[in-house]
Amino acid sequence: MKKLCFAIPTWNRAKKLEKCILSIANQILELGEQNNIGIFVSDNASTDDTPKVLSKLKKKFPFLEYTRLNKHVDIADSGEIAYRLAQGEYLWIFGDDDILLKDGLKAVWHILNTKNAHLIHAGNGFLTPHSYKIYEGSVLEFANKMGFNQFIGWATSIIIKKDILIQYMSLPQYPKYKESAYTHVLGILHVASNSPAVVLDFPICQPIEPQTSEDVKRWALNNIFWRTILTIKGFKILFDLGILKEKVNPMFFKYDRFYFWDRCIFYMINSHLTGCPFPDEGWDLILSISDMIDNEEMAEIIKNRVMESREQCETLKKINMQIKEIQNTLNEMLKEHSRKIFEWGGWWKEAQQGEQT
Repeated sequence: MKKLCFAIPTWNRAKKLEKCILSIANQILELGEQNNIGIFVSDNASTDDTPKVLSKLKKKFPFLEYTRLNKHVDIADSGEIAYRLAQGEYLWIFGDDDILLKDGLKAVWHILNTKNAHLIHAGNGFLTPHSYKIYEGSVLEFANKMGFNQFIGWATSIIIKKDILIQYMSLPQYPKYKESAYTHVLGILHVASNSPAVVLDFPICQPIEPQTSEDVKRWALNNIFWRTILTIKGFKILFDLGILKEKVNPMFFKYDRFYFWDRCIFYMINSHLTGCPFPDEGWDLILSISDMIDNEEMAEIIKNRVMESREQCETLKKINMQIKEIQNTLNEMLKEHSRKIFEWGGWWKEAQQGEQT
């Protein structure tokens, strides 16, 4: 078994996938570690040129392995298949739309061979500034300091012992975790909260390009926005089981420039604005975050924001219902006025009927 294997789930991103694999494979060759580092791609029944790209790259890079699924599966299932089939003591969970930056593999390979880490965080080149330092601690410690999203939310930043992935995919809670957008985060926290971790705060990898409209469509297709909110259910499980023994610092929920609860509130509001409101359960889940953090002032802010946003959405719902009623009335009026006058009869028909009586 190789020391490290890149595990790449992919679907209909042939051009980006090629750039992704080339950025990795060339660095493997530069290190001369083809026997110790591999690449495994799981093709989720792509309908583009992905099979041709993989076949071509396999001829150039024998250490590239891949499989193709017979039918398209859910995003969580696609990831699971890649993680189970990739062969390596450590797996680098890598997105098919991401690239490895110059000397990124060299830095990670050095840590793998000099530090006792079960998980390594590789810095995102888009998130600046970088301290260009190496930090050591536990998984939960870094999740509290950096925020779970920045630390292990972006899958490409994670190099992890495969045993941890296999362990969490065997949990009885795993099916529940798979309902969320952060299956891997919940699984890692469940089985490896106290495991040793290293943060490489260098620009190691990054998306090929900033977020695109195509990305948003993919997320919507996989119901990622609602599944993001369902992640809170997973956190509740971790608290109920005593895995998260104490309330966490609000920084645990830091989400880019905002907080995780703000992002979830935005998703709830947006679902109402677009006419496809998420279940009211979402509001209760977001509200429950106030019981998970150790800052009472921040907890009150969460409660107030949820209450205000929920009331505004309820008002919007009532207004939309009133608008719909008005539209229905107007449609009936238009139908009435569009009827042919002689088909309807008009005044002369009423007069004629009066004479007959």
